[in-house]
Amino acid sequence: NEGMVQRLAKFGVAAEQIDEAELGRRYPMMSPEPFPTFDEDGNETPHAGGAFSAVYEHGCGHIDSSTCLEDLLRACRRDGAEVRLNQRVHRFVTAPSTGRCTGVEMADGSLIEAGVAVVNASGPWFNKLNSTVGLSLSTTALPTRIQVGHKWIPDEYCSLPFVADGWGPSGIYFMPRAANNQLVFGSVAHRFESEIVDPDAYNASLDPDVKQDYLNCLFHRLPNLPREGEIVGFSSMYTVNQDDVHPMIGETRVAGLWACNGFSGHGFKLAPAVGSLVAQQITGAKTDAWETGVPHDFMGPYREPLSLKVKTHFA
Repeated sequence: NEGMVQRLAKFGVAAEQIDEAELGRRYPMMSPEPFPTFDEDGNETPHAGGAFSAVYEHGCGHIDSSTCLEDLLRACRRDGAEVRLNQRVHRFVTAPSTGRCTGVEMADGSLIEAGVAVVNASGPWFNKLNSTVGLSLSTTALPTRIQVGHKWIPDEYCSLPFVADGWGPSGIYFMPRAANNQLVFGSVAHRFESEIVDPDAYNASLDPDVKQDYLNCLFHRLPNLPREGEIVGFSSMYTVNQDDVHPMIGETRVAGLWACNGFSGHGFKLAPAVGSLVAQQITGAKTDAWETGVPHDFMGPYREPLSLKVKTHFA
């Protein structure tokens, strides 16, 4: 955690390392005990993680992604962009003479021609669309089912920070939404983020066994959290790069067709930099506003998998 504080400081993020006593002072409703582990005979095994510590980031908050997308939609339409919702793309269209991608055919048979480029940012449907032009990349991104729950909480729990629990193997995360007294929770533990699904045929509910597992982890960290109240949940999808959990971004071997996918759960927060990167690649230009300086080939669709110390969705 000390190393993480130093790393955050390099990016201008103020953070500090806190111990068990400081956690109790700031958030007395949170238990500092590590999540227990057990051997094959059901006996609890000793915790080998040393003394408790946590990283507390100052000035952090939660941005509602749905509201941001609504703002983006209004901005696009304000500036004359055509936006279509709830319309399915059937396949990419290529020019017979050159093989260049020239547009898309919709499910109803209509064609949309591309003026400059086609960008495949279709998330879980990425591979299905790529297959319509026989396209494969050097890394593999697959639609992965992610389950989330939420429950009512009393007012005193609404001041909790966004917590990602790495103290033991639970992987639970939770964040309060004070406007409606709800606690949203899930887990980044691999056992909860490894179910590969068909995006057109998957269970969009919260599985009962997963809900109970989540609650066990949640109540361990918040032991006095009221048990009453309905637990509501749902499932959706990440598109997880199985090789290095980083996106693949750039023009593919089908000229005029860009890959922009494999965000592994990080797409929303990476979006400003990704939009800048793709715009630079397609136009060959930069604006005088903020632009990313990431090399154009760093996350290219035919790169070697990036070397990581630990391959997790937190990479």
